[in-house]
Amino acid sequence: MNRVQTLACFLIAFGIGLFLIGLAQGDVQTGIIVVFPFIMGTSAFAAAGMLLVFLGIILFFYGRMKAYESMHGQLSKENTAHTSVKTGSVVLIGPIPIIWGSNWKITLIMILAALLLLVIVTMIFLW
Repeated sequence: MNRVQTLACFLIAFGIGLFLIGLAQGDVQTGIIVVFPFIMGTSAFAAAGMLLVFLGIILFFYGRMKAYESMHGQLSKENTAHTSVKTGSVVLIGPIPIIWGSNWKITLIMILAALLLLVIVTMIFLW
């Protein structure tokens, strides 16, 4: 983790802390509509918390991009042998999973991961 990502994590944590202070004071409300959580606030704590969390997320992705660029530049300079990368992803939009993978084995693993995530989320909501 580089410096930008570390700063981003601190900003996100501080923003969540501001949300919690606002929640303790009664200026921030939380809830869930269907399966989508939300946060509402009427104070400076809510506005500052939202701004810091948003800025932290942007900085985190910027740091990841910079780390990837530096790593990619080092690999291309070394002229390494060609390697095969297998990837897959799961996106849960509410209870609906969207799954893809670079080959069928990775896709099967992602299907199992999606089922596991759905079971965990269901258990959390029912608990």
